[in-house]
Amino acid sequence: MKVIIDRNLCNNSLTFCERCSAAFFRNPEGTDRLCIMDIIEDGKDTLTLEMYTDGRVIELELTEEDRELASVEGWEALADFDPALFRSGAMARWHEIRLLETTHAA
Repeated sequence: MKVIIDRNLCNNSLTFCERCSAAFFRNPEGTDRLCIMDIIEDGKDTLTLEMYTDGRVIELELTEEDRELASVEGWEALADFDPALFRSGAMARWHEIRLLETTHAA
């Protein structure tokens, strides 16, 4: 499974994001979250995380050990940089998204 997350769609602090993502990694098919752009079944046994955050694109292939760590610590435990503690601007991005075309390509 591949999960695409855009942290730019949420203004929650990093500490909240860590708890939220930890819960997601424990149960990826559970609760919907604002930051999740897509979940793609890719046929792999591992979980692939593609994340847009802090002007970066992170792509991680999570082993069972990585998922276990992320399910306790959140995604930041797997990052190779120090993400921003606070975020802003999500409401403006949601207003832009609201104006996008609503039809989907087949």
